[in-house]
Amino acid sequence: MAKKRKRIIKILAYGFLILWVLFSLVPLATMLITALKPADTFMKYPPDYFSLKLTGENFKVVLSDSRWIKYYLDTIWIALSASAISVFVGSLAAYSFARHNFKMKKFFMIFILALQMIPAASIVIPLYNMFAIMNLLDTYLVVILVDSVGTMPLVIWLMRGYFATIPKELEEAGYIDGCSNLQSFWKITFPLAAPGIAASAIFSFVRSFNDYIIAKTLAGGRVITYTVGLTTFSNQYEGIDMSLVSAASFTALVPVIILFAIFHKYFVIGMTGGAVKG
Repeated sequence: MAKKRKRIIKILAYGFLILWVLFSLVPLATMLITALKPADTFMKYPPDYFSLKLTGENFKVVLSDSRWIKYYLDTIWIALSASAISVFVGSLAAYSFARHNFKMKKFFMIFILALQMIPAASIVIPLYNMFAIMNLLDTYLVVILVDSVGTMPLVIWLMRGYFATIPKELEEAGYIDGCSNLQSFWKITFPLAAPGIAASAIFSFVRSFNDYIIAKTLAGGRVITYTVGLTTFSNQYEGIDMSLVSAASFTALVPVIILFAIFHKYFVIGMTGGAVKG
C-alpha cells in the first residue's frame, strides 16, 4: 500500500512538472511560430492563426536592420556593465554583513531587501527629475547605474548567505601568510564564492537585459535598448507588425537562453548555497 501511494505521488509530481514545462514553453513556441509566418497573416480579418505557410523573411528583415543590431549590442553592453557593478559592490557589502557584527545589522538587512520590493514605476519620475538636473538623461551611464542599483539588494542577500558558508579559518590562514583583510577577501573568499557570484551575475544580467521602464523613461533617444527598440516595428497607420516583433524578440532571447542553459548549474548551486546559512 505504501509503495502504491509513493508511485502515485511520483506520477503526479512528474505529471505536474511536465505540464509546467509545457506551460512555460508555449509562449516561446508561439513566438517562434508567429515569427515564421508572413506579415499579412495577421492583417486579414479574421486573422489566419492556423496557417501552415511559413517563411524566414521576418528574421532576414530583423537581422539585416542595422538599427536593431545596435539596439541589441547596446542592451548587452548595458546589462553586462550593470551586472558587473552590482556584483562588485554587492559582494563587498555582503561580505561586511556576513563577517562583521554591528548595531542594527538585522534592520539594515531587512531595509535592503525592502528596497527590492519597490516598483520601478513608483520612483521613475523622481529619478527622471534628479538626472535631468545632473544632465545625465539619455546616456549609457544613467541606465547602467539605475539597473545596477535595482538588482543590488538581492545580490547582497544572496552573496551574504553564500559568504556565511565559507569558513573563516581560510581567511585567517591568509592573515598568517601576510594578507590584509581586503587581500584575503579577493584572493581567498571571493574565488570560493564563484557559484554565488555566477548566480548573482545571471540574475543581474537578465533583470537589466529585460528592463523597459527605466530604459524608456530615462533614455530612449540616443540610447535605445532592445525592449524599447521593439516599438520601432510598429507605426500609427498599420499598428504592430506581430511577425517582425516576434522575430526580433526571438532573436534577442535566444542568446540569453543559451547562456542560461550553459551556466544553469552555477545558478542553481549559487542560489541553494546562499540559502543554506543566513
